[in-house]
Amino acid sequence: MFRNFKVLLTVMVIVIVSASAYAFAAQNTVADSAAGYKANVIPGYTVTNIAYDLDATDPTLVDAITFAVAPSSGTVVAATVKVQTATSGSWTTCTLVAGTAPSMTATCTFTDLELIDLTALNIVASSSADAP
Repeated sequence: MFRNFKVLLTVMVIVIVSASAYAFAAQNTVADSAAGYKANVIPGYTVTNIAYDLDATDPTLVDAITFAVAPSSGTVVAATVKVQTATSGSWTTCTLVAGTAPSMTATCTFTDLELIDLTALNIVASSSADAP
């Protein structure tokens, strides 16, 4: 009789451990949630009226690229604008002239920029000037 009790006790322990493991495994579901830390929207700039100025004697060269830069919201004008004409290429600093407020006209001048090498136009604008 004692032997039957040991077998019954062993079976009960196995059943209890198995049920416990299943109960813990079933609780691994996490409900949908969201988290954030000091999330702020950073207003950007809208670029319009892009124009490519080709060289007068050699139209395969680009002398300048001009465009208008205006804040997408608010009135903070751009203080620094740079362009990149090829992916992973160098950045060219543009000259800014006040346009219709708060818009600015950016002119980026180049020497020996071949039209065929102009494979991208990445524009970065900032309301703060570069450090000297």
